[in-house]
Amino acid sequence: MTTLTDKIADKLEIQELINKIKNNRNMWHLSPRPKNYKTLSTLNMNEDDIFDKIYKNISLHNYSSRPLSDNHIPPVKGNIWIFGLMINYINCYLKFQDKPTGIIMWISIHEQEHPLVFPYLH
Repeated sequence: MTTLTDKIADKLEIQELINKIKNNRNMWHLSPRPKNYKTLSTLNMNEDDIFDKIYKNISLHNYSSRPLSDNHIPPVKGNIWIFGLMINYINCYLKFQDKPTGIIMWISIHEQEHPLVFPYLH
């Protein structure tokens, strides 16, 4: 039987991930999805602005779900992570892929469309 704790990464794993992506800040890229650009426009921010906000504010408390495998055919290597973060009073959905090359591909940075669960919020 699968329990909630089977579906979430442990605190140490998440903190190590956050440290790793912060150390690779110069390797962050934003996927050119219309939703992402719409959110940048809504927030009156550019890519560097939103990356700076994420860099300064992302924490264990923003983690939402366990790493997922890429669903492309063929799959792109690297785990996909889901976080959520309030940016300028808007709840944003953050999905990124931590690629083996060190690139952090921000697949989604857009206004949250569905509620997220934050297992380490409290």
